[in-house]
Amino acid sequence: MTKGKTSVSIAPWILEAVRKHAEANGLSVSTVLERGALREIAATHSPAARAAVYGADAAAAQEADERVVTEDTTRAVDERRSSEAA
Repeated sequence: MTKGKTSVSIAPWILEAVRKHAEANGLSVSTVLERGALREIAATHSPAARAAVYGADAAAAQEADERVVTEDTTRAVDERRSSEAA
């Protein structure tokens, strides 16, 4: 699949976290960003709609992943704010 180039604005600290994650997991930055975007889109669907498409077990696993991502994001933002305040 050919990818088109585009320009987006991302806070530098988020981009650095994405780069570190991508590097640690053998992924490209684009892949990490794409997966995050797809998770965000999927999160807007109701649990019943997700279960109909992916199956109940996959939908439950996705919801658990979303909770972890939310907790991780909250923690990262809190850590960033703490370091900026110091």
